[in-house]
Amino acid sequence: MKNKPFVWQMVKEAAEQSENEIITYEEIREYITARYGNVNTSTINAQIIEGSVNHPSRVHFSKNIKPRISNRDVDFLFNVGRGKVSLYDSNKHGVWCITRANDGKLVVAEYTEDSKKTVSSAVSMKSNKPANKIQKRKSQNADVPRPCKSQMEYYLDAWNNLGNYTLQEDALNELFFKTYPKNSDINHVLIKASSLNDFYSTNIFSIFPVAKHIFNLDIDERLADGDENLVNEIAVVKMENGSVKKFYSFATKYCSHHKPLDYPIYDRYVDRILRHFRDVDGFYFFRNDDLKDYKAFKGILSEFRDFYELTDYTLKDIDKYLWQLGKEKFPIRY
Repeated sequence: MKNKPFVWQMVKEAAEQSENEIITYEEIREYITARYGNVNTSTINAQIIEGSVNHPSRVHFSKNIKPRISNRDVDFLFNVGRGKVSLYDSNKHGVWCITRANDGKLVVAEYTEDSKKTVSSAVSMKSNKPANKIQKRKSQNADVPRPCKSQMEYYLDAWNNLGNYTLQEDALNELFFKTYPKNSDINHVLIKASSLNDFYSTNIFSIFPVAKHIFNLDIDERLADGDENLVNEIAVVKMENGSVKKFYSFATKYCSHHKPLDYPIYDRYVDRILRHFRDVDGFYFFRNDDLKDYKAFKGILSEFRDFYELTDYTLKDIDKYLWQLGKEKFPIRY
């Protein structure tokens, strides 16, 4: 179906169309599935929580990360029990807000004289920001197109025309797939690790301890099984001077070049663009640090693919698209 509404709009529609005063999460999910097809269950649940004015966990979502008063458009549900909501009515349920507790943490509360001070202060501070700063942030994000199949095809085609980059990647594929596919010889591991470090400019200044660490982990069987925990283990390396370093991006690349379909690559551009789409579309709730836990990172990519209906593409394809888009829209300023 073309031009699907955002999931929060689907949730709102499902609640408004219900004949029941008390609406279950299951009823909302069934309505959305019947009307819009397969939509990720976790995303639906997250949007129900985000739109429920009195749900304590809503403060973890992008629309609710600052003190504010409830808004009719995005605050449309009232939590009445586990897995149950009703349509929010301020005359019946009172006015709710997001405010700060005494410890400074965001909490959900009824709009009272005490909470009013925090909310009013936050609104005042926001309105007093220089207009050019607010406009600048909007303009930076305004030209990031919404993910869709045409965008995927555009960037996958661009990937195949990256010139030297694709030739270098072909050389790495020759090294990893044909010349040294295993990791049971320290010399082979060292050559592969050194090549990756040079090609991707991962700035590991002493590569031998990394290669030795990989060799000692005996990774071949786990790679074959697609073990997601392996990435985090490869990433943490004790260096020759006794310090412990985390080479997370490198670890994703090392695994990916053995099994690209099972191990999508993490880097700063993918990180940045995923956070952008989380904040703009709310495709899935995650904390920034979750991107640096590989199992969580891979799950976030899967949620991204499901939310934007890109299930015809592999996670490797998604990774190529996100890397190019992130590099283009959020370049590093040196």
